[in-house]
Amino acid sequence: MTKIRELKTYFSDLKRLSYVYNLLNWDQRVYMPEGSNEGRSEIIAYISKLRHKRLISDKTKRLIKEAEKVDDLDLIDDAILREAKREYEKAVRVPPELVEELAKNATLSHNGWKKAREKNDFSLFEPWLTKMIDLQKKYADYIDMYPNRYDNLLDEYEPGATSDWLTNLFVSLKPKLSTILNKLMDSEDQPNRSILAKSYSPEKQWAFCRDIIKKLNFDFQIGRLDKSVHPFTISIASTDVRITSRIIEKFLPSCIFGTIHECGHALYEMGLMNEIHSTNLASGCSMGIHESQSRLWENIIGRSKEFWDFWYPKLQKYFPENLRDFPASEFYRAINKVEPSTIRVEADELTYSLHIILRFELEKLIFADKIEVNELPQLWNQKMEELLFLSPNNDAEGILQDVHWSGGAFGYFPSYALGNLYASQIYSTAQKEISGLSTHLSQGNYKPLLDYLRKNIHQFGKIYPPRELIKRVSGEKLNSRYFLEHLKDKFYPMYNIN
Repeated sequence: MTKIRELKTYFSDLKRLSYVYNLLNWDQRVYMPEGSNEGRSEIIAYISKLRHKRLISDKTKRLIKEAEKVDDLDLIDDAILREAKREYEKAVRVPPELVEELAKNATLSHNGWKKAREKNDFSLFEPWLTKMIDLQKKYADYIDMYPNRYDNLLDEYEPGATSDWLTNLFVSLKPKLSTILNKLMDSEDQPNRSILAKSYSPEKQWAFCRDIIKKLNFDFQIGRLDKSVHPFTISIASTDVRITSRIIEKFLPSCIFGTIHECGHALYEMGLMNEIHSTNLASGCSMGIHESQSRLWENIIGRSKEFWDFWYPKLQKYFPENLRDFPASEFYRAINKVEPSTIRVEADELTYSLHIILRFELEKLIFADKIEVNELPQLWNQKMEELLFLSPNNDAEGILQDVHWSGGAFGYFPSYALGNLYASQIYSTAQKEISGLSTHLSQGNYKPLLDYLRKNIHQFGKIYPPRELIKRVSGEKLNSRYFLEHLKDKFYPMYNIN
């Protein structure tokens, strides 16, 4: 066996342990009885510690050193070595006991968050969050690859990203979003979305959403759609991708766009080239790029006029009591209404990034030791007032709305805003390269776009780092120009703004 093949096989085994971890997490959030939480936390912690010990072993170090001596590596093998070295060099700094404790606490903390959210009481979650933050600070300090503690966490999700780089992006983006938002809010031609708050059968919503993602080429032979409190996507293997969504009976967009969003993630995971299945390259190259795929399908496609030219007559047949006589043009305006809201996952395309900037600014304060956990709800509400001009009515609408912090995913949130930027830049290029794309979409033909994404993004997994990938696809570095142009081109005509 060649040195690189031995390294590849070794990291494939580590990948399979990650898949076991993912399966346990998926089951916990979808089917597991609530009383099983303590036992499940022990198993997840054991799997995490076992994988970590193997990752930081002397054997891993030896395999990497031997592979580095090979000077004729092809594109895939070179990337396998790069990612193996990157993961090892970070992991070897962290004690296995801390990895085990983090995994166990994440499982228990998730249950604590869920109960606190149900009871609308942050104080029930505060002890869990305090412990998770303390553990994440220790984790970041052990890694210590960046002078800024928070940057060590950001790099987990967006390789090479720093808080300074993100701050520069967001400082430029925030006032421009606010300017567009103010123009839309001042318009006298406001869409009315009351139609979306009528009662819609949960069973019919679910059936309609299954129809949509099947048409989008979600492969039910290697994928599942289930229900959960918070929608998510997870891979159990390169040929086993699970997504979840949620249904709100009196808010139709939640299930539709949540399902399309997760389908976008799944299409990425389902589109990897066979050569990298089960390797350490078998995933998206960053969460920002991953979010670009979900945001592209959810918003740029899923909320487009062309999409609903095809789907609205079908939706009317599902819900004739509400939509039979409701004009398609008004439905399109309703699902795209720009209106500040307290809930991130229900936010429109424009205000969504402001929700992310709020979380990013709080995380920077947390890991700079400039705020105590018990101050978070109040500061959250203050920042919501500053950015979106409203305040949550309760903890469930505010600090408790997201699952991410319960699992220790600090540094993840910026990926969503990056996803908006990546998505617009990618789609702008796709429009130039796919002949008749608009016509394809209006006919419900998504294969030309999916083929383009598979060819240029999906198949590569982690072969190319995110900044190299966006340059390969668009010919430019990541910038916010395409996203801002998309917002203006879409919303100014809708709101009759010249």
